[in-house]
Amino acid sequence: MKLATTLLTGTLILGGLGAGAYAMTDKQPLQSVSANSTTISEEQAKEIALEQTNGGNITKMSVDTDDRTKKYEFDIVNGEFEYDVDIDFNSRKVVEFDQERLDSDDDDDRNDGISIEEAKLSLEEAKKLALKEQAGTIVETELDRDDNQLRYEIEIHTDDNHEVNVDIDAMNGNVLNVEWDD
Repeated sequence: MKLATTLLTGTLILGGLGAGAYAMTDKQPLQSVSANSTTISEEQAKEIALEQTNGGNITKMSVDTDDRTKKYEFDIVNGEFEYDVDIDFNSRKVVEFDQERLDSDDDDDRNDGISIEEAKLSLEEAKKLALKEQAGTIVETELDRDDNQLRYEIEIHTDDNHEVNVDIDAMNGNVLNVEWDD
């Protein structure tokens, strides 16, 4: 009986240690980044994405975190194709690449000719203006044409966990709209 109790106690202790070790490793970041490591700039990520698609028009750019990995996400239209290209924030590698032929439903993407290069205001300038309007963390940006007006749509998460969408005129920098989501 004493042997059975000792074995049971030992098994419970080892099991508890194993579960504790698993819980600790599960909480660790997927990628550890040292203080010396550098992240890719938005401009560098854009160059890599356009290189993958042999040029084209960037119609959407965002920064997202999937599986605890931060990445740039680009939607690019080039000729008859739309591409989704994701660039890892730290390794600078293409982590996702999708190509899809545009069809008649995608005429807006093809014919709109939306291009970041068309905007007189850079994305960086638009982001600064949006953050002046509302402090927080930018989680997504998109260049869009609405009612024949080129605009940056910038989604910001505030420190108090609200979501704010700020629209900036891509030609002159005017704030067009500020919308709070509940």
